[in-house]
Amino acid sequence: MIRNAKFEDIPAIVELLQDAFSRSHYARENVGAIDVKEAKRLLLQAIQRHGYSHGGACWVQVSESHGIVTGLILGTLVRVCVIGDKLMATDLFWVASNIVEPGDPYALMKGMINWAKSCPEVVEVKCGSTAIIRDNPEEAAAVLKRLGLKRYGVIYREAVR
Repeated sequence: MIRNAKFEDIPAIVELLQDAFSRSHYARENVGAIDVKEAKRLLLQAIQRHGYSHGGACWVQVSESHGIVTGLILGTLVRVCVIGDKLMATDLFWVASNIVEPGDPYALMKGMINWAKSCPEVVEVKCGSTAIIRDNPEEAAAVLKRLGLKRYGVIYREAVR
């Protein structure tokens, strides 16, 4: 089931984020940890801004199976090129647990995209394909392509510590 996130979901969402982090290259390389206090602050603020259509507005939904939060989309509206007079939507978090229902990551992203399209000042949706589904960027990219997004650039990284 996909639904809007609620304040009482925050502890379960933090657990989901910790689980996702534990499967990331950051955990494998022993680089840092989740700042739980900051995660809770961000989630509280995002849920307060859910569904609006101005810069800084957010879209926060979860997937739930048998009372367990198994997925999250947290999208936001930001200025194009940081200084533009129009907005773009992007995801801050798009994560799924190993027990997520197969169609839920798609449904979570589709909800965010539909919200973005309904906002009058939004001119694009830009999402990265990193490691949200089973730490597999290609699987996430396939979902974005099915939703109609086109490849735009590439992300490079270099570990410095």
